[in-house]
Amino acid sequence: MSSEQFERMNCMSETDKSKVNDFLTLLSKSKMLSIIYILSCEAKPIRFSELKARVDSSSTTVSRRLRELEHYELVTRKVFPTVPTTVEYKLTEAAISLKPSLEALFEWVLDNADSSI
Repeated sequence: MSSEQFERMNCMSETDKSKVNDFLTLLSKSKMLSIIYILSCEAKPIRFSELKARVDSSSTTVSRRLRELEHYELVTRKVFPTVPTTVEYKLTEAAISLKPSLEALFEWVLDNADSSI
């Protein structure tokens, strides 16, 4: 975080600080960043079963995270009337705009993993 960004965070209203904190709490949940990043790398919607396999987590965890993302309007969910039911997910435009920030975060981790983490 640059000194300018840090100063901006310190100068935020309590309401804005709360919004930022709530969003960071959401992102810090297990597998949340993985789900967002996987969805952001796809040009088309992904079926639940494919997403679950790529996230390498339980159905319960993936399902909870997707519901949370849907609640915050970061993911859209489309249900197809098939047997068994087919469900596809894709990111909203708001969530897609997170991709550059996530890439920068992942790049930082890879560049600093040996010395900082």
